[in-house]
Amino acid sequence: MRILITVKPQMYREAIAISIYRDHPTAEILLAPPESLDGEMRRFRPQLIVCNDAEGDSPDTLAGAPHWVKVLYSDSMDVEVNLDGRARTVRDMGMDGLLRVIDEVEDIISGGTTE
Repeated sequence: MRILITVKPQMYREAIAISIYRDHPTAEILLAPPESLDGEMRRFRPQLIVCNDAEGDSPDTLAGAPHWVKVLYSDSMDVEVNLDGRARTVRDMGMDGLLRVIDEVEDIISGGTTE
């Protein structure tokens, strides 16, 4: 699975990548700054994007991505998860929750279901 991580700040990107790699060592993980999201989406063709809700993002930025997790920086680490157009908000997601989302995406890619 190809995963693009554009979360800001860089330390968060790196920590997320290490956690994912420990649980999914065969995943291809690309770290990039948020401002390169559009270009990296076209070049890397990720199956999952992990990004944050940055000011100034176009609402269509993630339109071409089948699966994404967007960190909504607030008082906690709430995230918006979108898998094949089905969106949900998860309150205060930790790494275990993100790893479960990755498992869901792998299941979708392999032809399984997320139910």
